[in-house]
Amino acid sequence: MSRSSNAATVSAAAIAVAAAIAGTATASENPASSGSSTGSSSTTPTTTPTTTTPGDLGTVDVVVTKPPKVKKPKQTAADRRREAARKFLAERKRASKLDSAQAKLDVTSSPFAGLDSPLMSSPLENVSNETLDSFRVPPFLLPIYQAAGVEYGIRWEVLAAINEIETDYGRNLSVSSAGALGWMQFMPGTWESYGVDANHDGVKDPSNPVDAIFAAARYLKASGASESIERAIFSYNHADWYVADVLKRAKELAALPSDLVGALTGLTMGRSPISGSSSYSKGSSNGVSIYGQSGAAAVAVQDGQIVQIGNSKRLGNFIRLRDVYGNVYTYGHLDSISSQHVVPRSDSKAVTVSAESAPAAPTAASSSNSTGKERLFAEPQRPASYAAGGSRQVVATADTGATTSVSSGQLGRYLAGAYSLRRDQVALKPLRKGSQVIAGTILGRVGPASLAFDKNNAATQRAAKKLGIAQPPHLRFEIRPAGTGAPRINPTPILDGWRLLDSSDIYRASNPMIGSSAGKATIGQILLMSKEALERRVLANPKLDIYECGRQDIQAGGIDRRVLATMEFLTSSGLELGITSLNCGHGYLTASGNVSEHSSGSAMDIATINGISVMGHQGAGSITDSTVRKLLTLQGTMKPHQIITLMQYAGADNTMAMGDHDDHIHVGFQPGGMPTGDGGAATTAVLAPSQWGRLVGRLDQIENPNVSMTPSRYSIKVRVKVRPR
Repeated sequence: MSRSSNAATVSAAAIAVAAAIAGTATASENPASSGSSTGSSSTTPTTTPTTTTPGDLGTVDVVVTKPPKVKKPKQTAADRRREAARKFLAERKRASKLDSAQAKLDVTSSPFAGLDSPLMSSPLENVSNETLDSFRVPPFLLPIYQAAGVEYGIRWEVLAAINEIETDYGRNLSVSSAGALGWMQFMPGTWESYGVDANHDGVKDPSNPVDAIFAAARYLKASGASESIERAIFSYNHADWYVADVLKRAKELAALPSDLVGALTGLTMGRSPISGSSSYSKGSSNGVSIYGQSGAAAVAVQDGQIVQIGNSKRLGNFIRLRDVYGNVYTYGHLDSISSQHVVPRSDSKAVTVSAESAPAAPTAASSSNSTGKERLFAEPQRPASYAAGGSRQVVATADTGATTSVSSGQLGRYLAGAYSLRRDQVALKPLRKGSQVIAGTILGRVGPASLAFDKNNAATQRAAKKLGIAQPPHLRFEIRPAGTGAPRINPTPILDGWRLLDSSDIYRASNPMIGSSAGKATIGQILLMSKEALERRVLANPKLDIYECGRQDIQAGGIDRRVLATMEFLTSSGLELGITSLNCGHGYLTASGNVSEHSSGSAMDIATINGISVMGHQGAGSITDSTVRKLLTLQGTMKPHQIITLMQYAGADNTMAMGDHDDHIHVGFQPGGMPTGDGGAATTAVLAPSQWGRLVGRLDQIENPNVSMTPSRYSIKVRVKVRPR
């Protein structure tokens, strides 16, 4: 045993006390030192104490013994699991004791806490026809309201209600008698102070819906909306009747099912289904004919899965795509259907042949590195097996096959419009039922075959005049909304919305906020970015540590734009993230046997936040807790379907506590048309079949506002600061 001596100087006060104690003991033991003397008269002892100050205190040696170091046994995987289980049980026990306090904390810490009284009523389970008939919001505005609401902590329904009262959703942009102007009726002085250039086109324009709606949200926040939404609305317009009217209309919008709002918002975020110049007239529930140039590409309007390819008497050559929201798009009367599509490049699967010489029969691909438990069937096509999960196995195996390389200069044959991919980042696979395709994928071509279905009516003649073609070919385009039993709807209002959103300068390629040297975009601008812009930002973001295989998923366009936007949303909120799972490397099925949201690129796992591991850092007040609370502020179509940790939050319908999520946060979005996640519930119709026709009929009656492509005379120039990332 080792011993070490440390010399410590003891304080004077301590020595004095010790000396006093020692002196008393010595006097009692030595009679000669007493106060009396023999032969002398006795004296009265004094009552005044005497203080003796020692001259030399010296030092005291204190011996400190150090115990020997004990080597800790190496922790096994079983030990770690037991420790995680103990922490999980302890967390649940603590949560049960503090349930009421936690619920109160959830409400008071919400950025929408001031809205709980008038607006937090539960959405209607059954939507009445009266509710549908009263819907007046142009769908293309929904993502703008939601993005502005998330950035400034304002419910999107409040912004929509103000917009309706002020200018009837932009249909009446005349200057008021008081001098208020623009989309949200700002006074010029107020606009100069609170106006924003939300779309980064170099001006803050009160007549641009994006700039104006973001500015209104900014003004409400500055007016104290987080504490009292009523007071903030009163500040916007000093009238009690105005406050009551805004809240009444906002409450009506809040009563709509979130799935319905999400489906409508998802429909507005698409792109044109045909490349180049085009023309279409008023359609019907049977679809609409979109006229274009001969050889124009039929383009995937969203990321999604091919659910059918075929030929029929009504549609001729056709292909059907189901997007990540569950909406199904039909492309009919095609001259040809593409045989291949781009996928993330994997060198272990790639076959070095040219794009023009695809293999006659696909060969089996090497099995993926699955980390989840998968239930497999020997004969998945049998009815019982198919119903119990074999259908997912059939779809999963349908998209396997050898990949081919893209020849030099040929990537434009497979992707339409502007894209940021290089041919060395992707490979080609056969396009077939079950294929996962990205937005912009060329699904087929328009040509002479469509003329056999042309009725040469007034719509054809108008298209011929516009396009300068005697007999313009066309694409037959149909939309069936998400949900079992949903009918086809008239695509015309949706196509109009896509054009209007594009004219609002959100997705234009020259937008400085989406370039390779993009400056610091705000949270709201990020939520409105195109998928291509988000991919570039995510891959260049130094606050994101993404595993290499996951970066390849992103480069090849295989990750849902909602996942990408959520990454950027969190990092713009001041967090640095370690992403350990996207699609690549994750199993097709979850441990409970349902299709994993990772398999469609619709989920991510976060393992570290600001350099702190999620493992061991969960519970109220932890870094994991603060991250989840940020995720809970997302609205509309950006609201995650699942947020899984060891914690569950009162009042939140998308958080789950699971013991095997002790080391990461799972953030997942519902892929359309399939049961996913641990609940495994299939997509249900958000409206009765007859009500979809009623809603789209209502949307068709809504007069869309005119959105100018040029700034108004009331716009104010701003300096756009572009900073390298």
